[in-house]
Amino acid sequence: MSDTRTTARSNTSSKNSGKHGFLKGLLGLFILCLLFEGTLRLFGFGHYTIYRPDERLLWVPEPGTTLTVVNHLPITINNQGFRYPVDLTQKTSDQFRVISFGDSATQGWGVDDNSHYSAIMERDLNHGSCTKEHFQVVSAGVNAYPNSLVAEKLKEVVEDPATRPDVAIVAYSYNSNFEKLTKLQGVERERFLRRVEWKSIARRSAIYNYVIEDLLRRFAYYRLRHLLMAGTLDTLKGMDNLDMSQFNGNLEQSLALCRRYNVQLVFLMLGSDGETPQTPKHPFQKAMMEFAQQNNVPMVNMIPIISQYDQSSVFMDPAHPTVKGHTIIANELLKMVEGLPNYQAACANPATQVNAAQAVTPARAAVSAR
Repeated sequence: MSDTRTTARSNTSSKNSGKHGFLKGLLGLFILCLLFEGTLRLFGFGHYTIYRPDERLLWVPEPGTTLTVVNHLPITINNQGFRYPVDLTQKTSDQFRVISFGDSATQGWGVDDNSHYSAIMERDLNHGSCTKEHFQVVSAGVNAYPNSLVAEKLKEVVEDPATRPDVAIVAYSYNSNFEKLTKLQGVERERFLRRVEWKSIARRSAIYNYVIEDLLRRFAYYRLRHLLMAGTLDTLKGMDNLDMSQFNGNLEQSLALCRRYNVQLVFLMLGSDGETPQTPKHPFQKAMMEFAQQNNVPMVNMIPIISQYDQSSVFMDPAHPTVKGHTIIANELLKMVEGLPNYQAACANPATQVNAAQAVTPARAAVSAR
């Protein structure tokens, strides 16, 4: 009997010891994770831009000063969701405002607040020959926005007197497999907004940012982002059955809206690493080029221009320009803006005015259905 009791006590003691050991192990792991989290935050991994759910635009950046995912450089988001140091108010008589709409390339992925093409344009315009105006050039680009959300963002901004620009630059987005997100309704829309919220929570962790968005960026991040957006790990899903009527309808809506509020619309065709004029064009690219030609919308086509440079010097990855790439884009846009009628009128230099149709030059527009 004594041996049985001794064995029972021994087994209980072993179980308690094992349980205590397991709990100690968990506590040790938790402490290690906290130390790892704190160390990573010292290197900027806990300070990325957070995107919150939005009923109209699905996801919008939270205001504040954070760091870019690549290079960990300052990125300032104002209270209106723009990459701009101050909030916009209704323009005064001596202000000329340009707002650029697009995705992460327009927002300035991997470059600081002074080095994306909108910031470079603002600096150059304010140091240019037109001294009668104070120029604001604002980036309304948002990471991962497809063309349909770019159009919705433009609508929100142009309809608001406090943010309405003189010139709206709409950059083509290569996130074409997310175009149908704007059509989500009811339960599907709410489910998507919850996924955006989950992502915003995960992105507050430096460990998540380091492991998923840095170490495993090429292998896991884009697949996980597509799972968030499209509900599948298949990153090609959404590229088939393209809704051309939706895309063209967005272009028509944007043009009509800009004309209603006397805003000059300009299209920007951003190139990608290795893309040349001979590269087969996506149907949406062709549609934008054809729409620009048919409706006399000025277009700056960067593909034939930026493809002439050493690609490693103008792109930091397949889609995002380097500082040099942004500078080249800004220079081409600057020439376009300085030739627009409303710029010429504001600067009281009618002798060099050109109309919108003349602004679409073959070198910039390249509107052939290649």
